[in-house]
Amino acid sequence: MNRNILCIDDIQSNLFTLKNVLEVSVENQYNVFTALSAHDGLEVLLKERIDIILMDVMMPDIDGYEATKIIKSNKKTKKIPIIFVTAKKDDESISMCYEVGGDDYINKPFNYIELLVRVSFHLKLKDKTSLLAKEKEFTQNILDLQDNFIIVTDSNQAISVNRAILNFFDLDNLDDFQTNYGCLASTFVKEDGYFSIDVNTDRFLWIDTLLEKLDTEDVVVKMLKDEEEYIFTIKINNYHDYYVITLTDITSITHQALEYQHEATFDSLTQIYNRNMFHRMIDRKMILAKSKKLPLSFIILDIDHFKQVNDTYGHLIGDDILKSLVNLIKKHTRDSDVFARWGGEEFVLAFDVNILKGKQISESLRKHIEQEKFDIVGQITCSFGITEFKENDTLESITKRADSALYEAKESGRNKVCEA
Repeated sequence: MNRNILCIDDIQSNLFTLKNVLEVSVENQYNVFTALSAHDGLEVLLKERIDIILMDVMMPDIDGYEATKIIKSNKKTKKIPIIFVTAKKDDESISMCYEVGGDDYINKPFNYIELLVRVSFHLKLKDKTSLLAKEKEFTQNILDLQDNFIIVTDSNQAISVNRAILNFFDLDNLDDFQTNYGCLASTFVKEDGYFSIDVNTDRFLWIDTLLEKLDTEDVVVKMLKDEEEYIFTIKINNYHDYYVITLTDITSITHQALEYQHEATFDSLTQIYNRNMFHRMIDRKMILAKSKKLPLSFIILDIDHFKQVNDTYGHLIGDDILKSLVNLIKKHTRDSDVFARWGGEEFVLAFDVNILKGKQISESLRKHIEQEKFDIVGQITCSFGITEFKENDTLESITKRADSALYEAKESGRNKVCEA
């Protein structure tokens, strides 16, 4: 492929020499464009695709230094290598060549072989730089196509981030991310169950901490955006001195799992434990009561004549009564007490107390319910059946006794606490 070289010098003979040397080169195919002033050279740059520039320093109107500043400040031309060909040999002039953006310099009179070697070197360097830039752009495009967050870091700060994470934080580019967040770990919310570090003390050690944790378990992090919580799994790969970190958004999956867990645990109407969850809770309490010889009272309570409430006022009012009753009972029980909806208008309670204390609590609840004024309906009452855990009890046997005591309370006039 022919390469285009622009030679800028205010002396015609110098341009003739350069053109002659470059065009007779056997090893390389060069097309040489010449300009007698920096202004003319800039005109050529606007019209032609130039691969490298040979620039004199001392020229009228615009010298080589100023011309180089103009070229390097233009987006279209800033990556074109510039070699100064100059008779100036003092340290200040040589230093200025590099300060203004020059890539190399050659003293006049120049050695032909040296000139060709320097030109060839900078063209190859430009090709490699261009190839690396294309590879970097290609890699970045691949990263930007990913929905996951991808960050390349040296453990101290992000070296590269993909578009997904920039969009998440409403940022335009990597510089914005480094300015606002610096270390990725600074974005992690500190909360039990989620990975986080103190960036003030562990900023340079957080990668090692994460890698060690990933050896034994999956790691989840929480991040905030506009006061909303987002949850991600985090993975990491090591490439030489860099780490590629991938964050996968599992917020919706986590929320859905929590919803499923809630549905499996709580009654949808009253928001207390459902029957299945109560089974699990009472099983644990019975195992503990048996092994530690601790007291445990089990109660079933039922709203008296609740069918009449539904028939008279409708099921919506009936549902309101159930929710109001639950709130009343919760107000007069402890968090350590187990309270659940057994089904319909029946509820169950478990207290870590003996039967005597259990009857006192049940009687107190019965009175609170009796004295409460429920909207529209007014007064309601409940019947209680209570029993105490025995060493050989199963869930079936203890439930059967409590249910028998409840039946007795119903049959003997309701609004009572009976023991079995």
